[in-house]
Amino acid sequence: MVPDHQEKGNGENICTGVETQPVAPGISFARPFSRNSVLVILAVVLLFTVTVLLLVNRNNRQDEIVAEVNGEKITREELYQAMLLKEGKNTLDHIILKRLVLQEGAKQGIAVSEDEVTEEIKRIIEDNFFGMEEMFQMALRDYGFTEERVREDLMIELLLRKIAEKQINITDEEAKEYFATNRAFFDEPEQIEARHILVDTREKAQEIMAQLQAGQDFAELAAEFSKDTYSAMQGGKLGYFQRGRMVPEFDEVAFNLPAGGRSDIVETMYGFHIIEVLERQEARNVTYEEVAKEVRERMTDELLSQKMNELIESLFASASIEYHIYVKG
Repeated sequence: MVPDHQEKGNGENICTGVETQPVAPGISFARPFSRNSVLVILAVVLLFTVTVLLLVNRNNRQDEIVAEVNGEKITREELYQAMLLKEGKNTLDHIILKRLVLQEGAKQGIAVSEDEVTEEIKRIIEDNFFGMEEMFQMALRDYGFTEERVREDLMIELLLRKIAEKQINITDEEAKEYFATNRAFFDEPEQIEARHILVDTREKAQEIMAQLQAGQDFAELAAEFSKDTYSAMQGGKLGYFQRGRMVPEFDEVAFNLPAGGRSDIVETMYGFHIIEVLERQEARNVTYEEVAKEVRERMTDELLSQKMNELIESLFASASIEYHIYVKG
């Protein structure tokens, strides 16, 4: 078993039932802010992109045939009208809000630098792509995005966040009370760092086990044979994880291995694993002073969703907006 954010080589998600992490940056102003809502955001932005392309090309290619149904033709103009009625208002409001955010940022003297966007992309790559730039670029290609477009949307998202953050003031007393009430978020659970090789048959696993016992390098064998593509790219490494992140058969064996220990062949619903534990971290209760910054960051993130939505509503309410085209909304 691999963590919920890993994938098989064929792209099928291997999941324990835990909500997966998103895999590429973007922006959606129609829902509460989340630093990890990127897959949904990509779908919204992709729809936005398609709609804009239709708008741009409409005048020159109105009669182009985009499909035929039993000999009956569907034109680009029919497609344009249908998308305009279905998503035109959301698309137009997306553009309007980007303008409003930029205007409000200029008004308050708040800006986002290219370096800040770059750092945020690095964070996204680290958190969602195991720190691997090539995996990030592959995700962009899969969704038909350029990094330039992603940077533009991310800049607006960061600017909106900065403006909203100015409205949040957390006192020391509030932070300490939050910590006391939510210790489970901050105390360090028992964790292990492990790596594995996952194959389809016991016979193949036995062959690999024999190679390991003969002194072959685990990372090299994982890269060559493991069908867990993402971890294989890192020599089979799964990073640190706690109990419950893996299927029970994997969990039971992995958490009973010492640091440096290797399992026998472990069968799960995903195939046959050879597991090695690299490091162990025992459970530990932390003090407020150790995690004070993290406490404030978590409180800020929780408050940001409400503050950003309030800011969006306020920007629209106070702006002078005239629609010169009919769009359903």
